[in-house]
Parts: sequence; structure tokens; C-alpha cells
Amino acid sequence: MYPLSEHYLQSPCEVKTLTNELLTTGAISEVLQASVKIHNNFDILPILHCNMQVKLNIYNETSGFKVLIGKVFLSTPEMMQITDLQALAEFEKRSFFRLKVSIHTQASLLQEDSVSEEEEQRSFDITVTDLSLNGLFIRTTEYLDLGQSFIIMLNLYDMDIPFCCQVQRVNTVDDFYNGYGCSFLDNSTRQFDLLSKFIFEKQREQIKNSREEKSGQ
Repeated sequence: MYPLSEHYLQSPCEVKTLTNELLTTGAISEVLQASVKIHNNFDILPILHCNMQVKLNIYNETSGFKVLIGKVFLSTPEMMQITDLQALAEFEKRSFFRLKVSIHTQASLLQEDSVSEEEEQRSFDITVTDLSLNGLFIRTTEYLDLGQSFIIMLNLYDMDIPFCCQVQRVNTVDDFYNGYGCSFLDNSTRQFDLLSKFIFEKQREQIKNSREEKSGQ
């Protein structure tokens, strides 16, 4: 029995240590019996030691998250094969692919029961402080209710891309700002692909900076 469905082919994934240190990112290029192959079209993969235990956080827009533990069988700059895969129980899904950011942009409230329509109400300023493949956290002076829907604009690769969001939790940030944890709604494959590329690119920058800091110590 394969540990991963073929539905996860080309799904983005993180390769981490067992203590959750991010090693690299990529996509599932092949599903084999008890193993998977990973590639990265945007970067060179690091060379990991054979038999090193790693954790795979795999995301698929349709099938959801999958967390696997395995061992490095083959590691080259172009491809990585992880074998002896075992599934982990569900845990802390919201932390997967999470990126700390500071993006200042605008949001537009949607009229009630019209998430899929173009008609919008008024706009307000927000700051995105936390971004993942399935949602984001924003700060704003606006007061929003649980379940309220809105559209935000994210500038990805010099393109303003709209994302439909819905408030899932409310947090008090300070005396001036309100904080809201939001999920994405009904966004297209193109939006998802651009967001994946953006998050992976920023994660690679974090990995590079972390390695440079360690080498400089």
C-alpha cells in the first residue's frame, strides 16, 4: 500500500528535520511504493545525508495536508528520494507553510451572501503579518465579525492578485489594531500556484539567511 495517494503529485511540500527546522521546499514529482521523489524547479536542492530522518509536510488544495516521516534514500541537486515513509497523526496544521511577513495592502468588504460576486462595499487598510497556503492573519483598525467575507489584493510578481477571505477567529492586537485569522475561499489554481511560488521563494531566502548566520558564527 502506497503511503501517499497519486492525487498528491506536483503538490508543494516542505522537508524538515524532526525538530521542525526547514531544510528545503519542493514538489512531489513521483509517488512510489513506500517512497516519494521531490523536485524543485526554482532552486537547487541541498545534499542531505543518506538515512537522515526527515519530516515531509505536504499540501494539496483538494486532499489537504499530509505529514510523513521518512529517511533520505537519494539526494542530488536536482532530486531527492525519501523512503520508509510512515504517516504521522494530525497536528498543528496551521503551522505548515507559514510565513511571517509585513505586507501593507487593502481589503474590500463583500456584501452578505455574495462571496462569488464582483460587487463590493467599501475598502480599508490592512497589514498581513502571517501568510500560508490556506489563509492569513491581518491587522487593521476595521471591526470585522466572525464569518465576514472580504477580498484582499496581494502583489505577487508585479501583479495585483485578488484573494477572497473569510474571518475565522478574532484577536486583540493592541489598543489601536484588531487582529483576524482568515481562511481563503474559492480561489483559483492560478492564485494558489502564484502563492505557493511566493511562499517557497521567501522560505528559500530564510533558509539561505539562516545558513549564512550559522556559517558566520
